[in-house]
Amino acid sequence: PTRVSIIATKVLTLSSSFVVFLLFKSFRITNMFSASWLLLCFAISGTEAIRLPFTSACPHTPSAGTSTPSTLRPAAALPLSLAFSSLLSAPALAVSGGGLDFANLDITSSPDFSSKSFVKKDFSQVIAKGTSFKGSVLTGSRFYKAYLVNADFSYSDLTGVSLEDTSMDNVNLKQSVAKGAYFSASLKDVESVAGADFSDASIPDKTRVAMCMRDDLGEKNEKTGVTTAESLECP
Repeated sequence: PTRVSIIATKVLTLSSSFVVFLLFKSFRITNMFSASWLLLCFAISGTEAIRLPFTSACPHTPSAGTSTPSTLRPAAALPLSLAFSSLLSAPALAVSGGGLDFANLDITSSPDFSSKSFVKKDFSQVIAKGTSFKGSVLTGSRFYKAYLVNADFSYSDLTGVSLEDTSMDNVNLKQSVAKGAYFSASLKDVESVAGADFSDASIPDKTRVAMCMRDDLGEKNEKTGVTTAESLECP
């Protein structure tokens, strides 16, 4: 799907460039702003744009009663249809920033997300069974209702991360920094929290009590120097 969306994007870009060229040529437009505005007129009003009151504000449009050049009508329709199809078919993946990022994706086929930066990314409802985030920076990211069974977050930066309503069976949190992170009851199902720092993390009271009964709380976090027990404020 990613390859298809890339091809669709390239086709859309080329088609849009062709339309702008036709706008310059057919309407003698002298600047890119005018071309973009006229293209917007076609996008909103369709091929009959020049007959609607809306287009009185459109620059360089033909006068009333003048027909739209036949070469422009199909050309204007092409990028618009491609734009709608790309919105429907493009995946949520947007690693470079913004958008839905990894939300609702199944990333188990690409299980290595280790030693990378995913700051403020959206992993909501992602399926990441057995995925390795070891050593990655995930500050401010969102894993709401994610399926993280057997995932590895050891040595990762989970500061401010939302891990609410996630499935965390056998998750490895060894030496992770989870300051100010948000957890649900599933935290008690993790495999290891040795050396993890949960300072100022939001953890349900009953879950915190259960966590304090674990036998892997004595190790200090290598970055913060705080033991897991201290960060959980265990008695």
